[in-house]
Amino acid sequence: MAEPAPLLPLPGGGWCALGGGTAEPVSAPPRAIPEQAAPLAEAAPPPAPRRRGTGLEALHLSLSGVALALPSALAEHIHPMPELMPLPGAPACVRGLALAGGAPILVLDSLEVAGGGGVAEAPAWLLALRWKGRRLGLPAGRIAAGPAVPALRHFETWLETRPAQAALALAPPALEEAMSRPIAERHLVLFRAGGLRAALPAEAVHAVLAPVRAQSLPGGGGVVAPHRGELLPVRDAGLRLGAAPAAPGAAVPMIRLALARECLVAVTAIEGVRRIPAADITPLGAGEGLVAGLARVQGENLMLLSPTALAA
Repeated sequence: MAEPAPLLPLPGGGWCALGGGTAEPVSAPPRAIPEQAAPLAEAAPPPAPRRRGTGLEALHLSLSGVALALPSALAEHIHPMPELMPLPGAPACVRGLALAGGAPILVLDSLEVAGGGGVAEAPAWLLALRWKGRRLGLPAGRIAAGPAVPALRHFETWLETRPAQAALALAPPALEEAMSRPIAERHLVLFRAGGLRAALPAEAVHAVLAPVRAQSLPGGGGVVAPHRGELLPVRDAGLRLGAAPAAPGAAVPMIRLALARECLVAVTAIEGVRRIPAADITPLGAGEGLVAGLARVQGENLMLLSPTALAA
């Protein structure tokens, strides 16, 4: 079978057949050139595996056989249980103040929050929480992460109760909150009373008195002491702080407060005046309680007292 004459394109268009040394015009179109096979479509990537939840939506605390669950989103850090500082006048759900992670924190009573009883064991850990810009701590013997449970609603409901709101008002602000509200440098009067160390704003101190003995008025009229020709009512700082009395019948130093209704505050010793940088003073809540803030003096956190509440 003879091979078909090859077809060649003509310059003006059309085709010709080459055969016998001559080129004859033809009307037949050339054989179709086979198209290149279309490239294979890239295989679609396999669907991404569905991400599974971490299952760690809650933190489960246990102390003295009482369990408490709370949302893990509130957790800031877990610290070894620090030493507690008492907070006089605080609600029953507050155990005191502590220094955790270099900043003050309000430590709650985990058993009170959980609504359980039992003899409290010594906690090993403190779970630091952040709630509405404030730092709270919950002591625990054991802390474990786990899935969300219906018991989470108990803690969130408790946060809306009146005792919780009273406690939250005393909680120190978180670090960035405290830095965003700088406090002017202040002078503080440092003193000791009932075995505790505390401070008062110097601008609220009218005078300091050498040891003087307080006198009881007849008929239960209170306790007074003389100063510059006046008999002024006396408040015992030790008793106001929930500790031992500062003036158990002996002559003790006193501080005269510069208030609308002046009074004297009996203390065990007056240490003098210190100038404290703003960064070393942390306010507590609105400052309406007895402890208005914490002042860091030579590495120690001192209670900064409200003169008005101390005199009440």
